[in-house]
Amino acid sequence: MDVNQPLFIRSLAKPGAGVFAMLFTLDSIGRAIISTVLSLQAYDLYRDAFGQAESRPWVSASFLLTSFVSLLFNLVSPSFIHAFRRRWFYLGGIILGIIAVFLLATNTIPGQISGMICRAISAAACRIALLLYIMDYIPRHQLVKSEPLRLALSCIAWGLGPLLGVVLYAEHGSIAPAMISAASYVVLIVYFLYLRLRDDPALVPPGNALKQFRNPLRNIRHFIEQKRLVLAWTIAFGRSAWWSMFFVYPALYLTDHHVDQFYAGLVVGIGNALLITAPIIGMVAQRIGIRAPLVYGLFFGGIVTLAIPFFYDYPLIVSILLLFGASAIIVLDALGNIPFMRFVRVRERNQMSPIFQTYIDFSDLAPSTIYTLLLLQFDFRAVFLTSGLLTILAGIVATYLPKRL
Repeated sequence: MDVNQPLFIRSLAKPGAGVFAMLFTLDSIGRAIISTVLSLQAYDLYRDAFGQAESRPWVSASFLLTSFVSLLFNLVSPSFIHAFRRRWFYLGGIILGIIAVFLLATNTIPGQISGMICRAISAAACRIALLLYIMDYIPRHQLVKSEPLRLALSCIAWGLGPLLGVVLYAEHGSIAPAMISAASYVVLIVYFLYLRLRDDPALVPPGNALKQFRNPLRNIRHFIEQKRLVLAWTIAFGRSAWWSMFFVYPALYLTDHHVDQFYAGLVVGIGNALLITAPIIGMVAQRIGIRAPLVYGLFFGGIVTLAIPFFYDYPLIVSILLLFGASAIIVLDALGNIPFMRFVRVRERNQMSPIFQTYIDFSDLAPSTIYTLLLLQFDFRAVFLTSGLLTILAGIVATYLPKRL
């Protein structure tokens, strides 16, 4: 490597915080560009098929099915990792992401459902593999620096992606955001192959241990028996449950209130652009620890979400409250995975990481089930109220984190 190259370029060639931030950013571009389009397109398809009122529970039910399939994949993924190795597991996830966006671009209900499922499996595979690589290459004491960097670098993707996706969808249909998403995944494949990241052979359990860890039920039981891992999972669940609400229901709420879809994408985009503050959050956490930011972030995010039903007929105020909530939950994005990374045993990473990642599926599955049932009788106020309560409950759990963490 040329030592005269800029430091930024060198940091993207050697495995470290910069490399994993770039891998996450490229993956984020592929997912963010269709994140809001996903719910809007589903809403349009179901509205045309079943009518406006009946379309709401159908949208929730689609996300519910997607989360359930993704959950099952997470539980069996250790077997795939050991059978194909992490490298091919990661590449397979990326390729499935490309397939997903073109299934969605068919603009049909079967294409919508199958595309959502493929996208969820792709995201799960990429998240699990990247988490394992990060824990292999980044020392635990540097996670407070590296995790905020990873989130900050992706802020452009999550800040502009949802808005750009909505604009392209409105003007050119679903094929336009699909093409940009696919291009990002292709660049990600090329960059990943260039890096030649390798598995740590010391982390692959031999013989009988390997057979034991291939049993999903044993993995779950072993995870639950470790209270600190359950604590880390619950905190991550609270964060992800709020974001799963934010990516779907504000856009539907604004559309339902006859607000242009452009503004729905703008709200989601601005909320994600707040990721730029992640390095500042990391610097604060280095001084005071991660416990207080996690606790207060969850409490504040929950409280402002609970306030939304009181201003339900005022989309501008609701949008502002959602952005205040996003600014609080960003703290969890910057620091929320660190408890697990510090608590998990080194030789159990391959087995416990997929179980930990189920927080994402449960955060879609459990709330979506509740939202689907509530929307049969109530409007979107019930969604915001439930989301706020779940977030506050996660904040209460976070108070049990070690004070010196």
